[in-house]
Amino acid sequence: MSVTAEAPRAGRSPVLLIGVAGGWLSLLVCNYLAYPLLDVLALLALLVMAACWLLAVSTSVAVLVVLLLRRAYVWAAGLLVVAIGAGLILQTTNWERTYVDSQFRLHRGQLVELADRYRIGELPADVALPWRLRYLSIDGQAHERDGALYLPVWQDWRAESGVGLAYFPAAPSPDTLIATASGDLGRPVRYLGNGWWWVE
Repeated sequence: MSVTAEAPRAGRSPVLLIGVAGGWLSLLVCNYLAYPLLDVLALLALLVMAACWLLAVSTSVAVLVVLLLRRAYVWAAGLLVVAIGAGLILQTTNWERTYVDSQFRLHRGQLVELADRYRIGELPADVALPWRLRYLSIDGQAHERDGALYLPVWQDWRAESGVGLAYFPAAPSPDTLIATASGDLGRPVRYLGNGWWWVE
């Protein structure tokens, strides 16, 4: 009788652990893809982020309660440490920098090719990006702005502030400004390589 009672409970453990892993993984993905999510979903992206946090925390608490009820204290302590550690890592990671740097590394060759075409005058003032780069720009285009080739990565819903990637044929000065939105001017703040800068 006890064997049959334990079997269903044991069978539920992998499902619960998969739920916890899925919750934290969804939160990781949402944090990494914050800019594309904000572009596509606008203010709903904040609800998606809140839902991911709720999923990660609630599944962790549910599994923790189950482990405590089963008196699996070592497993419960381990889960608690992992969940707190994951939460701290997610909160302390600079997701903007992580996203921008990884996307630049991933598309470096294509961005260099785009910059080469801009430098020799092959591009119009507003040009549609190749499909592999299109999601890096809120409108799928690169724009000639203030002597640079600019990809608007994000701007707020009122177009009062924005951030993006910019290629400068010559190194920008500390006073260089570029229009990042209709109501905002940004500065190149971090050099990424090959003439490309992060502008905010």
